Amino acid sequence: MAKLTPEEEKKKRDLFEAMSPRSQNRILKKGYEEWDPFMLPKEPLGYKLKQEAKGEKVALDSGHELYERFFAERKIPDYSAKYVKGVLEIAQGLFRDQDRFRGMYDFSCWYEKWRKQREEEE
Repeated sequence: MAKLTPEEEKKKRDLFEAMSPRSQNRILKKGYEEWDPFMLPKEPLGYKLKQEAKGEKVALDSGHELYERFFAERKIPDYSAKYVKGVLEIAQGLFRDQDRFRGMYDFSCWYEKWRKQREEEE
């Protein structure tokens, strides 16, 4: 974390002391010195989509954003809770580059190609 001014350090201490003991313990476990209460929030997906519409390149920050983008772009009229959960799980797994989800993705791509080939043969 960057060096804080005396004013910022006082604000940080005041914020810490105003917290519940449980929250204070959580910060102390991670390290008080590493804690940044002045960190700016991440940009919402809507803002990123507007940037992309202008032709700017924007990187996704999480699997959850990938999940939100999927549902924003694909207007699916009726889907179950299991469908939504599956999309969220694979989005997070692919974003984290986990082998299990890369395998499912690779299989799905192969299966779609194989299915189309069979339809063309018939």
